[in-house]
Amino acid sequence: MKLIDTHTHLNFSDFFKRDLEEVIKRAKENYVVHVIVVGIDTNTNKRALELSKLYPNFISPAIGFHPHEVRKIKEQDYKFLEENIEKICAIGETGLDWFKEYSPKEVQIEHFLRHLELAKKYNKPVILHLRGDNSFWNEALKILKNYSDLKLLFHCYTTDKSIASKILDLGGFISIPGVVTFERAENLKEAVKFIPKDRLMLETDSPFLAPHPFRGKRNEPAFLIYIAQKIAEIKNVDLEKISEKTTENAIKFFNLKI
Repeated sequence: MKLIDTHTHLNFSDFFKRDLEEVIKRAKENYVVHVIVVGIDTNTNKRALELSKLYPNFISPAIGFHPHEVRKIKEQDYKFLEENIEKICAIGETGLDWFKEYSPKEVQIEHFLRHLELAKKYNKPVILHLRGDNSFWNEALKILKNYSDLKLLFHCYTTDKSIASKILDLGGFISIPGVVTFERAENLKEAVKFIPKDRLMLETDSPFLAPHPFRGKRNEPAFLIYIAQKIAEIKNVDLEKISEKTTENAIKFFNLKI
């Protein structure tokens, strides 16, 4: 069995200043064959690139600017992104977050569009961070309709079936985090049952959102197996089938050479 963690932050100090070697070892022991390490600002983007050099067969980098961070971004940060564009498997994470409006909405939209234009220019997949209510989703999806020719991955999906349906209509892929293992995540479980296997991927978003039975602890890629098991249970299919299909989806989406 092979699993791919499509969103992890091993570039955060939670890992690289503590026990990164052990974390990677545990991941491999739990069927994780590859991870996408995702940047959110210039420092973590640099670290993602460094880690991909240290572990080229296990880590692929994605770099971009999280909506929380865009109010701090300068032109030189975009220059760095473009200079390293051929080294990355995706642009992101990028998007909009109106639950926690750490950057003004208009600034978020400006930078989101800039990321999407870069992805279009360089033909790169995009990792999307989108958080808000139903009216927010209408606006976000309206923007993305102009970029439906891009490969779009809706990261850390925790919303309901109705939004998932709109994402599928747009041609997007949906990545499921550990929240799916939470007892009260009924709307997400209903969405997972609805989403076809050929549009699903798996992620931990570590160090955040550890799945049951590790909820509240530091998350890590080794816990991806619990997410895969829950999805297999929800869809009433073998774990191996979920593993095989989500891994195949990730390899194609990110153009991984593994």
